[in-house]
Amino acid sequence: MAEDTDEASRAGTGADGSGRDGDDRDGGRHPGERPGREDPLVAVVADPDRGGERLPQLLGALDADDRSQRLRAALALCLAVEADPDLLDPVVRRLVDRLDGDPPVEVPHALDYLAGRRPRAVDEAVTDLDEERELRAREHLYRSGGGFARSEYLSPSPGDRGVGRTRAAGAEGDRTGGQRVYTDRSPGADFDPSTLAEGGDGTEDDGGDADGTDGGSGDDRRELTRGRLALVTRRLSAVIERSRFDDLSVRSDRAEWRFGDRYRAVGTVADEEAPLALVVFRVPDDDRAAFARALRDALDAWAGVDDHDSVLSVHDWGLRPRPWAALEHTGTALADRDGEALDPQEAVASTVEIAGAVAHAHQRGVVHGALDPATVAYPGARLTERERQRPRVTAVGLARVYADHLGLPEVVDPRYAAPEHYSGRFGSVDHATDVYALGTLLYRLVTGEPPYDGSIEEIRAGVCSDRTPVPGEVDPDLPGGLDQVVRKATATGKLTRYETVTAFRRELQGVVGDGR
Repeated sequence: MAEDTDEASRAGTGADGSGRDGDDRDGGRHPGERPGREDPLVAVVADPDRGGERLPQLLGALDADDRSQRLRAALALCLAVEADPDLLDPVVRRLVDRLDGDPPVEVPHALDYLAGRRPRAVDEAVTDLDEERELRAREHLYRSGGGFARSEYLSPSPGDRGVGRTRAAGAEGDRTGGQRVYTDRSPGADFDPSTLAEGGDGTEDDGGDADGTDGGSGDDRRELTRGRLALVTRRLSAVIERSRFDDLSVRSDRAEWRFGDRYRAVGTVADEEAPLALVVFRVPDDDRAAFARALRDALDAWAGVDDHDSVLSVHDWGLRPRPWAALEHTGTALADRDGEALDPQEAVASTVEIAGAVAHAHQRGVVHGALDPATVAYPGARLTERERQRPRVTAVGLARVYADHLGLPEVVDPRYAAPEHYSGRFGSVDHATDVYALGTLLYRLVTGEPPYDGSIEEIRAGVCSDRTPVPGEVDPDLPGGLDQVVRKATATGKLTRYETVTAFRRELQGVVGDGR
């Protein structure tokens, strides 16, 4: 703080940050005054792009005795960050330093403004601080509403619990294995998606990119202090309160997920605990009402097909205070096991199970649209154990919701994307797209490699060419029947692929039936 004041004094701002020096008693030059006495605060307010060169003076002026000087300094700092986002990190750090004790009101107001405008960036800046300063910053932001609550797009209203599950596990109709905690869906007829747009405040969203599993990222495995975990829980308190679990405990910090953020959690219903992945969805800035309707339909459809053993369970979900879901816990994803090929018989058996899940969804009118290794998860920590891990298909239908808002690499791994993902001349994303994806997953499971690799343009050229991937070229010892199945499933033209997933599955089972 003293360093800031010294720098400000040398730059022409008084030791009190007021900008007065000698006979310049009115705080610096205003329009019409003589040149050579420019007030840095006025200069940055007039031209925020100059904020970087004036940063020491602006920070020093926050410590001024004069309230108007502090107010102008806070305004100038916020304008400077708006003009140059690279300034956010150093500005946030200096603002947090000034939270100690009883800071002038302009300091927390400036921090609140930046947190409201750029919540994720401020959160990342705060995370990089030492523990004492981080806790100080988070406690202030949660008290003031400048953290997670400020970036929510809907406010809870009495009686509105969104859409979710209502019947506990073990009830009639529950599938074997005890994966589901809630088994019935309610239509959520009272939800008006237009309120999603009305509740928005134009803040940044907390987006991300990961595999949808719980435990596959180093971020969510890092050890938390008791204080930090309490703050994470407070951050999610609005979601926790709306969940239909008797108790929902968050066990990890935020990790990035393909369509938002993910947290490890445990849900309790009637004294029965279920490990969960609690996800908070990214909300795009444009057409939020249409997005809310599409996401509601996708989650409802996913929950409607998760009675299959190889579809990841959606235990509970809702759209308020912002879209979220409590998913079945998984330990790893196929994407986490790059370079690891399975035994051919094991690979075929896994693909048959995945295909069974996709066929089940197709029979109910649901297309996945973005199957890839990140959307195939396993309940244990490894894919190969003494007892075979059964795969779970995740993120059913979500890619189609986000397709208009995110680029191709954000909704599906380009190396496993069908030609129709790259160009409309190959048709639209539909049932045949899932057939193509199953062929690429089979290739990955038996070879340990993606079917295409290289730059995005090289991958695109390969996918859209007439040449299909051939697993036997990677491993000549693989059963010959696999080459034929992969070739047909990944044909460039839809009409030359298997007509249905069931047909793909039947022919693949024949390869196993040959005893090879």
